[in-house]
Amino acid sequence: MLRIEKRIDVTASAPELGERIEMAVTLSLPDPAHLPERPIAVFACPGGGYSRHYYLMCFDGHEGYDEGAWQAEHGVIHVAIDHVGVGESTIPDLSKINFQTLAATHDACVRFIADALLEGTAAPGYRALTSLFKVGMGQSMGGGVTILAQGRFATFDAIAPFGVSAIHTALPQRDAGAFEHGVRRFDAVAQGRVTNHIEHDHQGVDYLYAFHWEDVPSDILHEDMKGGYPIRDTSPIFGSLTIPHCAVQMMLPGCFKDDAARVAVPVLIGDGERDTCPDPYREPAAYTTSRDVSLFIVPKMAHMHNFASTRQILWQRLNRWSRLVAAA
Repeated sequence: MLRIEKRIDVTASAPELGERIEMAVTLSLPDPAHLPERPIAVFACPGGGYSRHYYLMCFDGHEGYDEGAWQAEHGVIHVAIDHVGVGESTIPDLSKINFQTLAATHDACVRFIADALLEGTAAPGYRALTSLFKVGMGQSMGGGVTILAQGRFATFDAIAPFGVSAIHTALPQRDAGAFEHGVRRFDAVAQGRVTNHIEHDHQGVDYLYAFHWEDVPSDILHEDMKGGYPIRDTSPIFGSLTIPHCAVQMMLPGCFKDDAARVAVPVLIGDGERDTCPDPYREPAAYTTSRDVSLFIVPKMAHMHNFASTRQILWQRLNRWSRLVAAA
């Protein structure tokens, strides 16, 4: 496997930000001999409060948390991307970033990387690819960005929105009362009185239950949560101290309705057993234009998929599904 770090200039796609905008990207490239007949690239973007390193995690005393390496070892190019306003990408005025900004910059970044792979300029000595099947994959907020990019720019040949609902994204809680309590807190967002996650009322929301299954190792759990969440005071490398303000609107009912309805490519909906789709079996109905919609629910997995003991089940499904739809 070859790993390459890049910064992609997407300034032209975000004139509303009024400054130079770069997006941080990590490519995990397989041995070219292991690529399928039609090479596949998975473009992965993280959830709110996390960075692209969520897909590249390593922990002392633990193995098998690096999804980028796993996909490359199994013949799929993996491209992890920090959104604008996240991680190591440019952090502009977070209030100026809107859904269109996220979609347009993500589309520009993906197209630049895809062209580099096709032209043989992605990495020194890495051969040009004669074709490329582009899969847009994102977890939570990243899944939302993937839906937005596909609905507005038709960026990908297939998409895999994980841990996000095209109907109504809502955090699971320990009982029905706590769940409804959490949902009602977004009334202030819907009414425009709260416009970002910092002002939002997080009191009483059990993020630990929503995010992590009970078998996540305690040292890994501590590493994720020690700096606070969703407002991080300090951040591990796989976290992000910043979240675009518009991300809080992704928890409103119907916010992705129009974009999801425009998606005409194959869709793989991926959720944990305890996740943010209140009724996952309704999700396929949101993609009314696509003729190929699949739903996959992973056991013993909460919202933060790549921390789960069952994470490689989801990675394997993404890998095999991508090969299936690319071949078709």
